[in-house]
Amino acid sequence: MRLVAARTDGEARHGMSVRYRNLTFTAAGRVGMIEGDAEMPAAGQALVRTRWSLTSPGTELAFFEGKHTSLHGVVRETPRACPGYSSTGTVDALGSGCGPFRVGDVVACPGGHISHATVDAKDLLAIPPGVDEEQAVFFMLGSIALYGARTAAPQYGECALVSGLGVIGQIVVRLLRLSAVREIIAVDPVAFRRQIALAGGATCAVDPRDSAFAQTVLDRTGGRGCEVVVEASGNPAAMSAALGAAARRGRVVALGSPHGETTLDLYSLLHKKEVALIGCYQPGCPQVEQPVGAWTQARNRALFLEYVRAGRLDVRPLVTHRASTTEAQAVYDALAHDKEHALAALFDWREPVGKAVDGC
Repeated sequence: MRLVAARTDGEARHGMSVRYRNLTFTAAGRVGMIEGDAEMPAAGQALVRTRWSLTSPGTELAFFEGKHTSLHGVVRETPRACPGYSSTGTVDALGSGCGPFRVGDVVACPGGHISHATVDAKDLLAIPPGVDEEQAVFFMLGSIALYGARTAAPQYGECALVSGLGVIGQIVVRLLRLSAVREIIAVDPVAFRRQIALAGGATCAVDPRDSAFAQTVLDRTGGRGCEVVVEASGNPAAMSAALGAAARRGRVVALGSPHGETTLDLYSLLHKKEVALIGCYQPGCPQVEQPVGAWTQARNRALFLEYVRAGRLDVRPLVTHRASTTEAQAVYDALAHDKEHALAALFDWREPVGKAVDGC
């Protein structure tokens, strides 16, 4: 197959050969870099040269710390994992049949922390003019947050609560601000995260360990509780408080992956109040449009970028670390051990190897 690729100086050449660099977890708590020859794109594929990649602190830290669990709560040893959820970059080469994409396009794409990625063109997302890449790179996590907020089905005048203010929880807060709810209670034990949520549109922020937590929810909601509750922490122990905060016939969405076990008083928390507990698993979001559930993953991703483009959504305050890939070990150490001040981290692949980038 004949390929045309873009040089960094804008010229084109044929028969290119590209070496990739890929961040990897080599053992619990250890970050390494592997290198190899990038796979040239086949029909329907593109080779993307990465500019920015985004950490997903929840899943990635579980692997980094060697604490990732199976669906049955069993701790699995850290594999030689290649972490990462999403990135932005420039199309360097295309196979045939890639639709509207051209060499040189700036795109967002799913994938890990890798300098050059060969991806299916159908999974690429053109970044609209006016959207900076440091926000566009959130498109995957943004679509997960959209799926959760949409599943909760917020209505005019309702009260909402978001439990767990990691990156996805923070985006859910911002999306609920765009909806018709009148109250958004943000819940997290970390004060730093509560402050970011308040700046992002929450009307109240509470530490779930506070003895007055339940009363605060009642006071803010006129004694009814919250019609909308999104549990985004994935901590099974947080589910009891989430159900307890729900109003009669409220909707509780389990957006964070709740690995592990917990004990719930189902009669008081669920049955008696007729609360709907709804699982929300991103892979379950439709890939193609259907008569029911027309909001596909692709539409959610595009909508996230449109909200950013229109200035209705700003995720830049969620970035606490920016670094070159040579600083990856220090970044993951900070995310793992300084959770009071760490949230999302961006890796800058534009910098020459060995040159560090100042943090936030």
